[in-house]
Parts: sequence; structure tokens; C-alpha cells
Amino acid sequence: MELIPPRYGTVAPLPPYRAVLAVDMEKFSATSSLNQQTIGILIPHVLELALNRSGLSHVWEGRRFPRHGGDGYVFGTDPEHLPFLISPFLENLQQVLQEVQPNLAGLDRALRMRLRVSVDVGPLPDLGEGDPMNAMGEAMISTHRLLDSEPVREELRRTDADTTLVAVIVSRRVYEDVVLGGFTPVKAPRWQPVQATVADKGFQAEGYLFVPVPSRAQDDAAAPEKTDRAADVSAPVNGAPGVGEPHIGNSINTNHGQVVQAETLNGGAVFGGGASHGG
Repeated sequence: MELIPPRYGTVAPLPPYRAVLAVDMEKFSATSSLNQQTIGILIPHVLELALNRSGLSHVWEGRRFPRHGGDGYVFGTDPEHLPFLISPFLENLQQVLQEVQPNLAGLDRALRMRLRVSVDVGPLPDLGEGDPMNAMGEAMISTHRLLDSEPVREELRRTDADTTLVAVIVSRRVYEDVVLGGFTPVKAPRWQPVQATVADKGFQAEGYLFVPVPSRAQDDAAAPEKTDRAADVSAPVNGAPGVGEPHIGNSINTNHGQVVQAETLNGGAVFGGGASHGG
């Protein structure tokens, strides 16, 4: 086969725009080889079921340049489907993952299928299966870099493993065209702008995070504030009560061994046969 180098400086047709969706499972390498095989079989079935429930069976059946990496999956589709790949697909993906969890727990009580998802769009060669140039372009690279970026990984780490099963990051182009364009019911306040970085690849780009079912990891919850009212003796006993509830202070007089705790004390009180007069 003769290698023909590209001719720079000449005009070339722009490849068709394709939406690209990629998923990757969290902690895939931490489970056993047998479980990895099960997960590898299950991932495309989960995607297909979520798409079918979203009225997107034609997207799955007509998916472009699909690639299965064992712990993940990527495919392309027409850009017109982008709004539906955000909603209702992402909500349905979360629901499907919840439904398969009992079966995974039957294999391994610690096994969870939690997915990072990335979505981008751009011109990509769509030349059919087997062509070495198929799907080669910036949009495919960006989709995978967003998927591997630290913000979306951290989003799963800081959420509850039994509650939040999907974390999504999209490119700025997808966010502007689909979200700000008003084509999805998932409005801008539900998206978090982030700097998506992959240090070892030298990648940095603006991205937007979305979690269909937010939560907080148990060890990430803030400790409840502790209040020790018994130690608060700064206000005088006869002072005005604080806002919300009366102040309770400790007053100790010269009657040794006797302590009284009360609100404002008026009149006299007798301790052990002695007399004391309130202020």
C-alpha cells in the first residue's frame, strides 16, 4: 500500500458534524476479572435500554463508529439528537443503573456500576466501518479527554455510591447550543462550569457538569455544629433573653455548696437555712 502524505494548504471538504457520546465505568479495574467480563457485556445493554426508554431506539440502531473498550463505550449520531441525549436519556440511564444494581450485588456486594458520561459535537469523518480515517478528529479526542478529566471524576468521588450513578460533562459547544439554546428542559442553573483538565495529556478546556440525581458521600457530610449552652455565662442572669429563646445562666453566691440555675431571679431565696436576695 502506497503511503500518500496529506497535501497541506489545499482545500478539503469539511466532514459531517456528529454528536459523540462516551461512557466509562468508575473503579472498573478494582473489580475481579470475572466481574469485568460481566460489566463489559452489560454496558452496551444498559445504554441500549436507556435509549429505548427515551424514544431513541433509532439512535442505537443507527449509531455511528461504535467502539467498546470493556469499561466504556463510545458512539456517534446526528447532532439533532443532542437535546434528547441530555434529557430524557441521562435520567433514564440513572434509572436503568439502579435497576441492575441488585444483580451486580449478587455477584459482589461491593460492586457498583457508576458511569461518567461525556458529550461533544464536531466534524468527524464518517467513512464506514473498517476505514482507518473513520471518526478521527478533534471532537472524538475532546470527548475522551472530557470523560477522563478530573472534575467529572471528582463528582463521583464526592457523591454517595448508592445514590448518584451518573455524572455528566459536556463541552462548551454542546452547552451553548443545547442548554443555553433552550432545547433541553435541564436548564442552566443545574449545570456547573468547570475547567476540565487531564494533566498527563496537556488537556484543558471549559466544560459543564450535570448530575441527574445529586447526593453527598457520607464521609463528605459536614459535622453538625455543637452548641454548649451550659458554658455560656457571659450574659448576666438579670439580662434580657436572647433572640429565639431565653438565656439560662449559672449564678453562684456566697452560700457554699449551693447552686441555682434559672431564668431571671426576683425576690428572695433560702439555701440551707441562710438567706440570699436576688438583684
